[in-house]
Amino acid sequence: MGYERPINTIYGLRKGFQNMNLIGIIILVALALNLLLNILAEVLNLRRQTSRPPAGFEDVYPPEKYRQSQAYLKTRTRFGWTVALFDLALLLLFWFAGGFEYLDQWVRQWSFGPVLSGMLYIGILLGAKSLLAQPFSLYATFVIEARFGFNTATLGTFVADRIKGLVLAAVIGGAALAGVLAFFEHAWWQCWLAVTLFILGLQYIAPTWIMPLFNKFEPLDEGQLKDSILALAKQADYPLKNVLVMDGSRRSKKSNAFFTGFGKNKRIALFDTLIAQHTVPE
Repeated sequence: MGYERPINTIYGLRKGFQNMNLIGIIILVALALNLLLNILAEVLNLRRQTSRPPAGFEDVYPPEKYRQSQAYLKTRTRFGWTVALFDLALLLLFWFAGGFEYLDQWVRQWSFGPVLSGMLYIGILLGAKSLLAQPFSLYATFVIEARFGFNTATLGTFVADRIKGLVLAAVIGGAALAGVLAFFEHAWWQCWLAVTLFILGLQYIAPTWIMPLFNKFEPLDEGQLKDSILALAKQADYPLKNVLVMDGSRRSKKSNAFFTGFGKNKRIALFDTLIAQHTVPE
């Protein structure tokens, strides 16, 4: 009958609440506190907003542009609350309805062994979470970012980024997860060591092999900007291998820069928008 499904769901939720143990209560309280603390911090941040730039910054930040940045911060923050509350509500619904247990039983019936079963279990959970997050990502990119004049990404670029991310997560994340699960079958400290080495290895691999899959990186042209950055790096005793320009304008008009690399393979990447919108001293 049509009414059996909601009745079964309600029964599962009630059973989930009744069967919650101490660890479950601790996890639930930790999740709620984490969300509340984050929202409280962001509320305090929004309450400190002013309608005009701080004293001394009037010439640097025009009032109209400053008000736009404040409106953008408020919109993104409130949207973040919506996403966070949705994620928590979905997690709790799945948890108390017995979803984790049902999924575990379904995976175990295939008799893949502990490693493959664990990979399938976690893969389904992460895949479902990623799928449910896409409408929020689409809205953030093509509604919020576009409303404030930041977005330059096309739907094709958006989809391509997601496909590349999915493939990388399946290949690299799957291999890492398989190693973790296999190590857990023997000794935890070996697992910890393997994960640590894997994370350190990514610091070298990511800027060389992974990031170029999403963006184009070209050496910064010779000139005053490059000379100034190299001089500052030398003064700070920062072993800089190269200064690169990233085509950030493919996705957004925002300006940014970041450090990447490990050991002597350190690099600085500048968004092309940063170079176009700012002077060398800035």
